[in-house]
Amino acid sequence: MLRQLTLAVTFLTGIPLKVEGDVSSADLWRSMGWYPLVGFALGAAAWGVYAGLLQLLPSLVAAVLAVLLLEAVTRGLHMDGLMDTADGILSGASRARALEIMKDSRVGAMGVVAAVLILIVKVAALGALARADAAAPLLVGWCAARALPALDVYAWPYARAAGTGEAFTRERTAGPVAMAGGLLVAGVVATVLVTVAVDGAGAWYAGLVVAAIAMGVALLVQAAVAKRLGGLTGDVYGMGIELAEAAALVVGCALVRLAG
Repeated sequence: MLRQLTLAVTFLTGIPLKVEGDVSSADLWRSMGWYPLVGFALGAAAWGVYAGLLQLLPSLVAAVLAVLLLEAVTRGLHMDGLMDTADGILSGASRARALEIMKDSRVGAMGVVAAVLILIVKVAALGALARADAAAPLLVGWCAARALPALDVYAWPYARAAGTGEAFTRERTAGPVAMAGGLLVAGVVATVLVTVAVDGAGAWYAGLVVAAIAMGVALLVQAAVAKRLGGLTGDVYGMGIELAEAAALVVGCALVRLAG
């Protein structure tokens, strides 16, 4: 279990943990069960940084720095997937050509636009949230976003015969999906406890609403992409994470407005 958690941390972040021995496809697949825990930790770190920066800087500047820190820690991995997917899907090309475009390391106009827009949404939404109100979107939002890859792999075939994400898809047993779901539930419960303990952190159900809508938005888009490509790829997994994170922050803003 420690090996799987280590794999999850090293893949999702730039933290240089050592993994002993050869890594099999089974190891990669099982490590996906731990992704929500890594996401929760990232969200908690971002919340702490954002809360600290709000003591020194205007909220919009604090939001920019917090979002940039998150992208740096994850090495822009998911953002790269978002850009590649946007280039391929929005090209209007055939399925085969769209997959070729997504595999190309060069970034096109649609990829740049998608990255800029998602960053604007994240920064604007986070910057509109007070310290306490940012708890649920960051904690459970980042946790829910990383519960998606295991569900994606289990629900849809891989769209290519080979690729970076293909090694994660050879097992497709139910265990990692169940584990990811269990950790997501734990993340929601932890977020409920935070919203109750921190004064002004919003309604107790905020974490549940954020998780449900964030994952729902990402899954709807991924389902449309899967229909176009005949399955998903590693890029589309990353796109889902980025969409879920942005959706979580927007939902957080909506909950604050509704509560007010």
